[in-house]
Amino acid sequence: MKATKFASLFGCLVVTLVSIGQLRAVPNTIITGSASFGGSRTASAASGVGLTTVYFAPGWAFQDGTGTFAGILSQAASFTSSFSFTGDGNSVVLTRPITNFWSFTVGGNTYSFNLSGLTNGHIQSDAMVFTGTGTLFATGFNATPATFSINGTGPGDFTFQLSFVTNTATSTPDAGSTFLLTSFGLIGLFACRRRIERQT
Repeated sequence: MKATKFASLFGCLVVTLVSIGQLRAVPNTIITGSASFGGSRTASAASGVGLTTVYFAPGWAFQDGTGTFAGILSQAASFTSSFSFTGDGNSVVLTRPITNFWSFTVGGNTYSFNLSGLTNGHIQSDAMVFTGTGTLFATGFNATPATFSINGTGPGDFTFQLSFVTNTATSTPDAGSTFLLTSFGLIGLFACRRRIERQT
């Protein structure tokens, strides 16, 4: 009887620990660090008066990076042809999300960024600044929330030399999944206890 009771307890504990252990089973494959780009573009007009469109000129390049992007040499990057928005300052609204806002491939690995929205922005004839949010992608990594900033100056004709920096956002654990997995583990322990009590 003791041997059977011990075996039952051990079996239940294994099942329960496996359930709780799933909290740590997924490897940490989020993208980290930042990626910096340089290039030029033009704007249709100053922000704040109707629809404003920003056009990216050819020749954009990845310049350097940190974290996941550390050690990658400077190389050509593909940027979306344009994006449009309304408003000015913190009232800017992107007209539509953009897939592959930028992307480049090196060593068989592809890196890209999907633009989901703008959080601030302003354009005048000789300066431009934007911040926004989106999602980073890289071969072998999980999709990772990110923020970006664009800064640039120009000669006064809405033509700008720009720097574009994408930073990975701080991620937080999935509270819902954590709660469910922990609950299943506790339910397993309760079931073990009831099973052992019936056997005794």
